Amino acid sequence: MSSTNVIDYITIASTGNATDFGNLSAASKLCSGSASSTRGIINLGYVSDYTDTIEYVTIGSTGNTTDFGNMTIVMAQGSSASSATRALFVGGATSGGSETNTISYITIASTGNASDFGDLTAVRKLLATVSNSILAVTAGGNSDAASQHNTIDFVTIATTGNSADFGDLNIGVKEGCGFSDSHGGLA
Repeated sequence: MSSTNVIDYITIASTGNATDFGNLSAASKLCSGSASSTRGIINLGYVSDYTDTIEYVTIGSTGNTTDFGNMTIVMAQGSSASSATRALFVGGATSGGSETNTISYITIASTGNASDFGDLTAVRKLLATVSNSILAVTAGGNSDAASQHNTIDFVTIATTGNSADFGDLNIGVKEGCGFSDSHGGLA
């Protein structure tokens, strides 16, 4: 998997190819992102090593990223979720390659370093996350090269605390992705 610093965008209401938005401060991979209606938030993930860098863009105008702050830990291969107010960074792997159960958060409207939110029910990386304005739900992921979790956890975005069991996927999944409307999520 190669690294890139390219940011593209599409207009969701119409079909068509992506257009250049701007650039990250460095070529990266294994990153995660979330957004409010005004800011897009990116955890750079892996640059030349795992990183704790958080950057942002203003969604209403194209341009390069600006430094937001730093994660609570150096990590990549995690996932992100958000409400209009907060962005969460969920799970992942640390620079030593160990999976983590860490959940960190930022307030999207103001720059600064992330704070500890709580923990997942199990250490996992490469997990799928969906959210609405109230809940962030994580599904799947893996905790070593051979495992594939069927775990589904959730947290209430407005309050800090550890995740709770939501249910189980039908099968274990790693490297999943998720999307949702305001009523449910698919992973």
